[in-house]
Amino acid sequence: MALPEHAKECPELHATGIELTVIQDIARRQQLGIAKYGQTVADNPLVLREWLLHQYEELLDAAVYVKRSIAEIDSKNGV
Repeated sequence: MALPEHAKECPELHATGIELTVIQDIARRQQLGIAKYGQTVADNPLVLREWLLHQYEELLDAAVYVKRSIAEIDSKNGV
């Protein structure tokens, strides 16, 4: 698959540890997104408000995941 013109590979990237796993996660998510939507985020024509709404919804989901995790820790610790 050819990269879009704005995309650049970074062979000189020398990440390790957690940073490397984050980079790998991003790369996997990008491939999933391309497979699902047929384009990269950069190529997606959404307007700014739509991007912000997507981000808001993702943050709401993240808040639920965090709260659920906190509740699990609290229940294990008798809090």
